Amino acid sequence: MEFSDFYKHSSYLTKFSPDGLHIATVYQKRLAVRDSITLKVLNVNQSDTAIEHVNWSPDSHFFLAASYTAGTVYIGCIGENNWSAVIEEGTAGLKHARWTPDGRGIMCFSDFRLRLTIWSLATGDVCYMQNPKYNEKGYSFRKDGRYFALTERREGKDFIGIYDCENKWNLVRHFAVDTVDLDNIAWSPDGRVIAVWDNCIQYKVLIYTPDGRCQKSYCAYEMGLGVKTATWSPSSQFLAVGSYDQRLRFLGNYTWEPVIEFYHAGAVNVEGLTILREDVEMPAREYEKPIVTYIKEEQPYELPANRAGPEKGQPRIGVGTCKFNADGTLLASRNGKSCVWIWDICNIQPIVLIVQLKPVKQFLWNPIDPDQLAICSGSNTLCFWSAHEMDVCHVDVPNATFCVNNIRWRPDGKSLLIMDKNMFSTANFQCEEDEAGEQDLASIIHSSSSSSNIK
Repeated sequence: MEFSDFYKHSSYLTKFSPDGLHIATVYQKRLAVRDSITLKVLNVNQSDTAIEHVNWSPDSHFFLAASYTAGTVYIGCIGENNWSAVIEEGTAGLKHARWTPDGRGIMCFSDFRLRLTIWSLATGDVCYMQNPKYNEKGYSFRKDGRYFALTERREGKDFIGIYDCENKWNLVRHFAVDTVDLDNIAWSPDGRVIAVWDNCIQYKVLIYTPDGRCQKSYCAYEMGLGVKTATWSPSSQFLAVGSYDQRLRFLGNYTWEPVIEFYHAGAVNVEGLTILREDVEMPAREYEKPIVTYIKEEQPYELPANRAGPEKGQPRIGVGTCKFNADGTLLASRNGKSCVWIWDICNIQPIVLIVQLKPVKQFLWNPIDPDQLAICSGSNTLCFWSAHEMDVCHVDVPNATFCVNNIRWRPDGKSLLIMDKNMFSTANFQCEEDEAGEQDLASIIHSSSSSSNIK
């Protein structure tokens, strides 16, 4: 694995373009567009105020930089440095900005959740939607980008509005949902239904058709905190629901009842499960690096308890994150702080439990290779798990002060953005294939290394 030089950025504001050819990065009031391979600067834009958000259009032709403090959004164009646009939200304020699916419109969420404004770059038209419930969640596009679902809060009740994105954002359906305090929604990948789940105070998952018919209202239990996260499988066959009772339930798309249930136990004793625990051996000499290894633990095995000091309040509990791989055959989940579980959906069993020394900051599946998972834990080490080898490989970042707190895959799966709060770098795989055409993850990662500089 080869690392690029290290460059300064601000607040993790560095992103690959959807086509993987460019990187947009922000440092204070400056936004730079770089080549994703050479990291050569192709475009530099200076703002009068600090940039707080950056995003690419879905076709990678445009980029936006938002300043929530000033209430402005700057739009630039790749290949046409002389073209630009600025949106000023004025007294309504600005809390969030994002692209429409066609890449020719900007959605601006105002302060105090008063309205959502959609600006068209192609025609100059402006459309308003009143009373959005949230700024950065509570809405979902159908996969083809034709329809848009938005949650609204009116007179103490939750509603969902369905809008036609190709017909001037006309409202085509509007219906009330049976929630006390709706938390989020997610349109299924096949576009047939919309999943709705309530606030964690009570367990409730609802399945609605886009025309407002409720197909199912599911409640796993009455007492205790409820849903913490939910995500669709790529095929829309399952809705995975993680909750505070340490269980992950898969609702099948025929009856919308649980067909699979995984339990994140504190004391593990599961046949066929491999437990890999991170271990660090301190060097005998001060100038040497610590040696990181992964030890295969025997069962039964007691997981580290999630304890919190008196200044931190209650410990984090429940299944807070779950992510399917590219083909939907594996799912990675996290409960607590330092444990990542990997589940085999086809065989309905856990296959790997990875126990890190530090709290897991992020884990992401390779967008192309469904058998590769990247994990970072805020240390100087980047970890990869491979389904082929059923083992964890790690690589040290060639910068002693760099802590990997955030990662992002390039869309082709051949490179990673690694970030700490003030710097970023790219980690590139050396794809050397053997005669059978398969890749050995360990040999790819450790095949080469390069010295890196801070810039």
